[in-house]
Order: sequence, then C-alpha cells, then structure tokens
Amino acid sequence: MQTTLLKGLEVLELLVRSRTPLGVSTLAATLGLPKSNVHRTLSTLVEAGYAVQDQKGGYLPTLRLWELGVQVMSRHPLRRAAAPFMHRLHQETGETISLVILDGNDSLYLHQIASPMPIRLSSAVGERAPAILTVSGKTLLALSHDWDSRARRFHSELQESQVKLPQLLKELKRIRDDGYAMAASRWRPGVNSMAAVIVDENDRAVAAIAVAGARERFTDARMRAVLPALLNICTEIGSALGA
Repeated sequence: MQTTLLKGLEVLELLVRSRTPLGVSTLAATLGLPKSNVHRTLSTLVEAGYAVQDQKGGYLPTLRLWELGVQVMSRHPLRRAAAPFMHRLHQETGETISLVILDGNDSLYLHQIASPMPIRLSSAVGERAPAILTVSGKTLLALSHDWDSRARRFHSELQESQVKLPQLLKELKRIRDDGYAMAASRWRPGVNSMAAVIVDENDRAVAAIAVAGARERFTDARMRAVLPALLNICTEIGSALGA
C-alpha cells in the first residue's frame, strides 16, 4: 500500500522531471490517484516549500530541492576525488568532461566541466540516459564483473531498444578487451565521445570519466590522442579512492 510519503515523493519527482507546470488532473491521471489525494499532497508540498502554484493553477518545484541537492553532491566522495583530475583533463583537452555512474539501468551524470567551445546536445549534470545507449554507460557495464547478465537484463527492460542484443554483447566484449570505449555521433547526434572507468580498492568499476566534443573537432584521431591522458586520469582518481 502506498504511504503518504511515497505519494509525495512521486508527485514531487513528476514536477521535477516536467518541463512545464503540472495541474492536479494531469498528476492524478499519471499516478492513478484520486484528485483529492493529489491536491492534499500538493498543498503539503507547497506548505513545506518544495512546490509553488503558478497563476494558471499549475504546480512546479522550488529551488529548495536544488539547495539540498547541491549540499549532497558537494559531499559525494566520488565527485570530491574526481573533480581536480577532471579539471586537469579539461585543461589538456578543452572538451566537455563528465563523471558518470550507473544508477539502475541508467547512466547518471554526477559532475561535468563544460567545454568553452560549441557542442551540441551534451548531457548535463543530474540527467540520466539508458546505460546501453551511452559510451560511459556501456564502458561501466562492460567492465563490471557480471556484465553479460546485466547487459541482457538492461536490454530486455529497455523499451524500443535502438540496438540488437548480439550487437550490444559484441560491443561490450570489445570494450572489455580494450578497457575503454569510443563512440561517433550515436547517442548525441553530432557529438563524438569516449570513456574509461574508475576502479576502487575492491577492483570494481564505480564510475566513468567521459570526454565529449563536436564531431568536426573531436575526431577519431583526436580521441586516440587524448586516450592516454584519459586512462591516466582514471587511474589517478582510483588511487585517490584507495585503489
């Protein structure tokens, strides 16, 4: 049975993920809840400072969530360990550097240093994407100990998958052999990217560092030139974590 807290969290998550304010009817239909329940939940969120109502009657989240999220992220051990090394790699490459973890079936972007040069459709901090569709997610998946079973599960749970399972397993095997991955304009059109993993003291791939740049600038030759620096940075971050 759903608890009051769970209902509140579900409503709040929908508000956060929506690009426009949501009304009571839309929220109730999406969650399959009575309008009266949703209205009470929204009233509580407004009273607690987590949501506001606009002039048209729609609801949207406040910056209180951002405030709490910033505090959580500032204390995250992976981000704290990786940040200075990411800055160094950014200075060396001039491209967008991202710290990514696996969360469920998704790649979740924890930290990012954006390129000062133009780049199209780069993922942002706090965004997530299906792991088997991103270079960082596939690298993390490929270098996990149970990569085969996880890849099969991720693939089966992803609706309208853009990749066939045999093709995915073949690619993951290649990534395991190489220890890194490169992708040319796949998940983000016009963006080339590469990734390698950070390993902790238990020999687990706990995060990935991804480098992304515009296709015209971040060519295959350029990615291969950056590869030694990327691998070295991941090793140094791992050492900072105790590996």
